[in-house]
Amino acid sequence: MSDRHPALKPAMNLARVLFLLLVVAFAWWGLHDRGDELRHGLARTSITGVLVASTLVLVGLLATSVAWLRLLAGFGHRLPGWDGRAVFFVGQLGKYIPGSVWSVSAHAGLARKYGVPLRCSVGTSMTFLGVNLATAGLLGGSVTLAGSWALHVPDWLVVLGLVACVVAMAPALVNRLGSFVAGPGESLRLSWLDVAVLVALMGVTWGCYAGAIVALSPDPGWPLLGVAAGAFAVGYTVGVAVVLAPAGVGAREVTMVALMAPSMGVGAATAVALLTRALHTVADLVWALSAWLVVRGRGPAEPAVDTPTRREPAPL
Repeated sequence: MSDRHPALKPAMNLARVLFLLLVVAFAWWGLHDRGDELRHGLARTSITGVLVASTLVLVGLLATSVAWLRLLAGFGHRLPGWDGRAVFFVGQLGKYIPGSVWSVSAHAGLARKYGVPLRCSVGTSMTFLGVNLATAGLLGGSVTLAGSWALHVPDWLVVLGLVACVVAMAPALVNRLGSFVAGPGESLRLSWLDVAVLVALMGVTWGCYAGAIVALSPDPGWPLLGVAAGAFAVGYTVGVAVVLAPAGVGAREVTMVALMAPSMGVGAATAVALLTRALHTVADLVWALSAWLVVRGRGPAEPAVDTPTRREPAPL
């Protein structure tokens, strides 16, 4: 955890090594039997498409880190730039371990080194998950109402879901739930402007991920962007629900293929979904390694800057 407990340092170092080994093992497991399909998919995709998709995925992931750090700042704890990115991206690797709690636990353990209470980190990560799901629901519902795909779902049910997602993003509700999870002494204070910034950041994220799918498709074009955005958002939501699979592996791809197949065919949709999974895995590792190397090269960590605010939670 920290250098204040030198007796625990060997055990913590062992835990870190075990964590990384599990991440690599389960990331490999998620793709190990799809090698032929990945190679065929790459053979059908231009180098330009792969480079564009890779760049978009990296940018999308960076936007999620900004959102997570803004939420942590909403509790009054600001992590220094690259230190915060290291906490987020290294912690995010925990999602590749089955059980869905490992990224939350990793974030809490890593942020504690900077003086952030464990439950505050947990509250940040759970609120972040809620923001992800709410914005994914807004995107998926909007694509459905726009008629970008043929889903046999009543419009009134889609509208009801959209309203629920909007209500879920209301500052008063987000603040109360986040503060409850973070525990006594920690209070999340977001305004409507703060929430709007979070939604905008997630909009950048979903847009980048959708653009990556379009870039990887055999016939890229703007008409495919809406389908790609909705498919990824819905697939992400399904992946979160499958808690036993590392990072929703399998469930997310099946959902994406089902939603994209009418627009590009089953074979192409399958290849694109697998390539998307592979790019996200590589991008997660690249960001985590880059942030860790920057922080490690700089020396001892600085504590988080506490920035208490006097704002009252915004009313519903």
